[in-house]
Amino acid sequence: MARRTEYAKELPCTAEQVYEALSSRQYWDDRIAEIGGTKASMVGFEASDSGVEVEYQQFIARSKLPSIAQTVIKNDMIIIRKESWSLDGGAASGTFHGEMKGGPGSVSGPRSVRNNDNGCVIEATIEARVSFPLVGGKLEKLLLPSVENLLDGEDDYTAKWIAKNLA
Repeated sequence: MARRTEYAKELPCTAEQVYEALSSRQYWDDRIAEIGGTKASMVGFEASDSGVEVEYQQFIARSKLPSIAQTVIKNDMIIIRKESWSLDGGAASGTFHGEMKGGPGSVSGPRSVRNNDNGCVIEATIEARVSFPLVGGKLEKLLLPSVENLLDGEDDYTAKWIAKNLA
């Protein structure tokens, strides 16, 4: 059974600027290099008039996992992440997906960014699904706040990148 939570963060920039950053290969290269972690790399990037699609991978050492996760995950993890975004007027929407390569768990959901009085708000519905008998639900509970923290850090990076490169 999957677990779900909502995430939202205000950024001091416009939704159009966020989409412009997300549509930039340079943004993704910079983000992966700066906050992607050890062995992170771009797998694919495509931007067109209809939107942007990005695929990249991240590495997580088994020793960095919570002890309950180490009981079922015996090796270091490679996480395959995908994001897609499109712009519609003054707002952007998309999806995100992440899964352990060859593993039983995933996170996914819709994302959106829209203007507000302070700049914009970027949101996500995060759904975690881990299909390990007995411990899957516990791992899902651990995964949700970890993904919220990950998105929070990535969104902070996006705002800083925009201030440096697009303002």
